[in-house]
Amino acid sequence: METTGIRWLGCITGIGLLLCCAFGGAHAAEPARFIKDFHHTSWTLKDGAPAGIWAMAQTEDGWLWLGTSAGLWRFDGVVFERYDLLPEGSTASHSVSALFASRSGGLWVSYSYGGASVLEDGVVTHHGSENGLPQGLPIEGFEEDGDGRIWAMTSKGPYVLEQGVWQLADARWGFARPGDAVLARDRTDTLWASTDDGVYVLRTGARRFERVETDAQPGSYLYLTNDGTLWKYDEKGLSPLQGPDVPSRSATVSTTSQHSTSLLFDREGALWTVACSVALCRTETPYALDLPFHRQALSRDMFSALDGLSSDFSMTLLEDQEGDIWVGTKLGLDRFRRNDVTTVRFPELLVYFALLPGEAGAMWVGTAADGSPTDRLWRLDPHPSPVPGFSAEVTAAYHDTDGSLLLGGRQGAWRFADGKFTPLPIPKKEEGNKVQAITRDGAGRLWMSFRASTVYRLDDDTWTPRGGIANLPELHPTRAVTDEQGRVWLGYGQNRLAIVDGPRAQVFSEADGLRTGTVSEILPGPDTLVGGELGMAAFDGRRFRPLAATRPDVLTGVTGLLRTRDGTLWVNGNAGAVRISANDLRRALAEPDFRMPFELFDMLDGMPGAAQQVRPLPTLVEGTDGKLWFAATNGLAWIDPERIHRNPRPPSVVIRSIIAGDQRHAPRADLRLPPGTRGLKIDYSALSLAVPERVAFRYRLEGVDDGWQDPGTRREAIYTNLGPGHYRFQVIAANDDGVWNEQGASLAFEIEPTFFETRWFLALCALAASGLLWLLYVLRLRQMTRRVRQRLEERHAERERIARELHDTLLQGFQGLMLHFQSVAARLPQGELRDGVDRALDRAEDVLIEGRDRVRELRASSGDMPDLADAFTAIASELGGNHAPAFRVLVEGTSRALDPLVADELYRIGREALFNAFQHAEASEIEAGLSYGVDELRLRFRDNGRGIDSSLLRAGGRAGHWGLRGMRERAEKIGARLDILSGVGRGTEVVLSLSASRAYIPRAGDRWRRWIRRAFKTP
Repeated sequence: METTGIRWLGCITGIGLLLCCAFGGAHAAEPARFIKDFHHTSWTLKDGAPAGIWAMAQTEDGWLWLGTSAGLWRFDGVVFERYDLLPEGSTASHSVSALFASRSGGLWVSYSYGGASVLEDGVVTHHGSENGLPQGLPIEGFEEDGDGRIWAMTSKGPYVLEQGVWQLADARWGFARPGDAVLARDRTDTLWASTDDGVYVLRTGARRFERVETDAQPGSYLYLTNDGTLWKYDEKGLSPLQGPDVPSRSATVSTTSQHSTSLLFDREGALWTVACSVALCRTETPYALDLPFHRQALSRDMFSALDGLSSDFSMTLLEDQEGDIWVGTKLGLDRFRRNDVTTVRFPELLVYFALLPGEAGAMWVGTAADGSPTDRLWRLDPHPSPVPGFSAEVTAAYHDTDGSLLLGGRQGAWRFADGKFTPLPIPKKEEGNKVQAITRDGAGRLWMSFRASTVYRLDDDTWTPRGGIANLPELHPTRAVTDEQGRVWLGYGQNRLAIVDGPRAQVFSEADGLRTGTVSEILPGPDTLVGGELGMAAFDGRRFRPLAATRPDVLTGVTGLLRTRDGTLWVNGNAGAVRISANDLRRALAEPDFRMPFELFDMLDGMPGAAQQVRPLPTLVEGTDGKLWFAATNGLAWIDPERIHRNPRPPSVVIRSIIAGDQRHAPRADLRLPPGTRGLKIDYSALSLAVPERVAFRYRLEGVDDGWQDPGTRREAIYTNLGPGHYRFQVIAANDDGVWNEQGASLAFEIEPTFFETRWFLALCALAASGLLWLLYVLRLRQMTRRVRQRLEERHAERERIARELHDTLLQGFQGLMLHFQSVAARLPQGELRDGVDRALDRAEDVLIEGRDRVRELRASSGDMPDLADAFTAIASELGGNHAPAFRVLVEGTSRALDPLVADELYRIGREALFNAFQHAEASEIEAGLSYGVDELRLRFRDNGRGIDSSLLRAGGRAGHWGLRGMRERAEKIGARLDILSGVGRGTEVVLSLSASRAYIPRAGDRWRRWIRRAFKTP
């Protein structure tokens, strides 16, 4: 590394010829730009930057890579990150000697003690002696030819990589003898080599170098300048390469270097070098340097640690993809960015500027520093020079109608014309008071206002307070402007503004919509604009309406307003210089709620502070050459609207990591976060190195965010209360000029569920809930069954009680009465009377027998009757006769023992159904069916008789008849379902269904058999 630096240092002595010939054109109209005109940022160890940066490279994705003696680092413009390419635990040296970014996007890294690595698409490949590289010999640099081959420069000679093997480029490649060589690629992808015996060229598609020059000296170098020409430097000096294949000057903008050097020609042709008498040197007009060229010639523009450089020991230079210049030093890293704002450098520190445009782009500047010896009038053309014969502060200035300059301050007022200063009279009362504003109305009368006083009009030789206009506010105007109609606009504090037209004045206040606080700037026109401490407003001739921007604070503290010829509005305020396009301004004037987009030029662009306030006003004027001049709190600056730098390159977007809990996860395709993850932080970045402070982001997490989130410039997204599942995070970014990378970056990841969040757990919960519901159902069913059984038992007990009462009372009394009548009848003589009594007694005995039968039926149960099928057969035999309909009983399933109480009710329901069929249906066929199912017991009675009218079914039977109602009541009491299907001429079908748990006497295993059948749907 030290050898390379010495060789670069030696090449400087002959650079003059290159500078004179390669840069024939110059921008004579532009003032010279110095290093201090660039926006400089420095990072040192305290900012996280590494020390001892020997090499730099920028890959296609935008990462800035830094090679140090402590290893490899990468930088996104905000955060430095150590990046280890060697395997974990490796004892090999991490010291980096050279970096190179290939066109395919890979990064080549060489190590100080031999070997190399390449990082491409996240994959690291190591190269060492086993791949053909010399053992322990460092690679001094890399280059790439037109066919994509990688070349390595060593002290033994160049090595080329083909099919994973490094080979020394010797005679097989056309070199006369192996040795040290410097390689360079031109814009046609032709590879050039400078060796001790000449200059060689390798054309695209060729496999041998051709020698194009034999006049060579040891230690020669090749330079590709910004305009495309190729030059050689050796001990004889610097000269252009000659020959038909040597690239000529090109108008194409230079491309970015793939690696850093000690000397750099930037894309604008300026020369930067760290091999000079101080840490960093630059010349913007190298063609103007005297020959012979020496290091001292660069001392015209130097930059060192005293100016803010991270160290006086600078080692390497790089121009990035956006045109910024990077300097690696022993203590850190420095960036120099071209500013759109150029600060005027006065020979002494000055503040408070009164601006007046001069001819041919010159600018008159008066300063006011409260009586300081530096108070004077300056002429900027383009460099500042004091105007002799004047030494006083200038707090107000006016370009008079005759071309002269009117100046005012604490010491008085003057007219400057033809190089002479002539005192002007001021009101006696205001002597020693600062002049605030000066203007002249359409009638040629001069107006002048004073600090903390009032405004005066000069009539002939008399100063008239407030111009003799009674309704002018008794306040001192902060700003005075004359419009094209000759009217004078006066701005005051307390939301006041007055328009003076001849002897009349129209005064506006907050009641008229004016809410700018102190009116410090007025821009008359078809759509008059006013600015003040609190904001801006537009005037339509009757009222004022506020104007707003997408960021409210950029339109506060407004002390400068200007419209350029294309209608663009420029504002100088608290935030800095603000540019608003003509279209956006027109829309804001037409749409009251529209917030104007803007472009801001602040300290990041070189603006020396915010707009100066109070005086002198205005703080923004346009020069006769179109430049815009801004008076700021810490200096004077100008912007050329025609030469504003634009960054057309959308930034690459990367997702750096996901942090869940205390664990950091690198982004990868199959990222799974541990169970229980509820909150996480996603770090992302955009690789725009120019103004990373202005890179804007938008992101969203699919499944969580309804739309894009706008975090501004924040580079992290935080989410809480996340659950398990699949997520996809997307982030896009825009550079400092608002150019968006709409594709951005995305990362899909999964949060694994805990056991309690798995589908198995949910299934178990569902199963448990189902089991609980089933248990509740069973318990309820048992409860209902017990309740039905209880009602049946109560009914049976009641029947037995009634039977006992009938037997013990009515039947016994009836029996005793019959015995009494029989004893009486026995005493009667034979004859008609006794015969009558005997017949009555016989009939009474029949009634008694029938009563006993009824009592016996009340006490009867299914235990006393045969099987239901046999019972129904017996009923049919009892009801049938000679012409009885055909009857049959069908039984399905295995007959089961029935609950006695249930069986009794089923028997009576069946008896009623059969009685109706035999007695009323006029049927020819009657059928009874019993189905002993596992889940239920079903009874079915059918006939092909005349049927029952549907209206009778809906009414529950005929009035005064209780057969159908009785059947339904009995079914309801045992918890059965009874359906009667019938119609006139279609027969009748009675179907009764009862659950098995209520119908059957329980057997061991019944419950499990029913559960298994339902679970597997088996019959």
